[in-house]
Amino acid sequence: MIKPIKNLEANDRDINIIGRIEKVILSTGSNGQNYMIINLVDQSGRVEGRKWQVDENDIENIKPNEIMLVKGGNVNEYRNQLQLKVGDYKILDAEGLAEFNLTFDDFFISAPLNVDKEYPKLIELISAFKNDTYREITLKLLKENEEKFKNYPAAMSIHHNVQHGLFWHSYTLVRNCISIKPNYAFADIDWELVICGAILHDIGKVIEMNDETATDYSLQGKLLGHISIGNAFIYQAAKELGILDNPDGSVNQDVTLLEHMVLASHGKNEYGSPVEPVIIEAIIVSSFDMLDARLFRVNDDLNKVEVGEWTQRIPSEGGKFFYNHYKKPKETKEK
Repeated sequence: MIKPIKNLEANDRDINIIGRIEKVILSTGSNGQNYMIINLVDQSGRVEGRKWQVDENDIENIKPNEIMLVKGGNVNEYRNQLQLKVGDYKILDAEGLAEFNLTFDDFFISAPLNVDKEYPKLIELISAFKNDTYREITLKLLKENEEKFKNYPAAMSIHHNVQHGLFWHSYTLVRNCISIKPNYAFADIDWELVICGAILHDIGKVIEMNDETATDYSLQGKLLGHISIGNAFIYQAAKELGILDNPDGSVNQDVTLLEHMVLASHGKNEYGSPVEPVIIEAIIVSSFDMLDARLFRVNDDLNKVEVGEWTQRIPSEGGKFFYNHYKKPKETKEK
């Protein structure tokens, strides 16, 4: 019997699981012997595996995006996180998966929203914008990158590293920005710029990651990063639309403002932003970007432990442990 990753428990013995290999790290122990860290995922969750004895065949066969059947594995708890000991295994091809009534697509965690239902709402929202520059650039970039924007994860590991994660994260920022608009009616805020910035702040990730499995960064991702790529997208779109400059030859300020929204989206230079927010709209988007990423990361780790237990250290939160004191009733979870 195959056990879903989400159902793994400490001290499980002699269990069988099937998972897609997300990441493999070949390392050397204090005894001088090679071992592997193998991150496995199925639709239910993720688990970190260890293969303590490694030979050349293992190095050749255990690679990202291969589907691995772990046979007779054991589960332990290490630093408040489950760890799977991998011994006997088999790499499954399509025919092997069919024996379990599975396909490759069964090994992706998906965002908890209906992208095909929500995406047209986003397009309708932008299409009604009065600012021609914001509207035309945003719609052009979404049209050119629609499938990737809808299907890519938002990151390899830090946050929203799930199928449709890029759309989920960006759309969450849009909804968050819309939700606070009435509370800040007193302020001089260009909400169309806020929303377009929220949509485009991570658009460069469609190039930064190698594909929708996000097992590695592309060459452009490693050399340039998604912020620089996204800024270039906006510049090129404006150039192709003929709106980079005004009719009198002066710079179209709205293009520059939209570029700033992307360049300042991480909030601080030390967090990766080439520039820090110097317009009020960039403060909003960078704040929500940080909030959404932090909440995803902490919640993801809390879901790995039971109520009354502590998470492992979370590097993005300064290495702090977090206490799981509450579990949302199942009937009220978002579908």
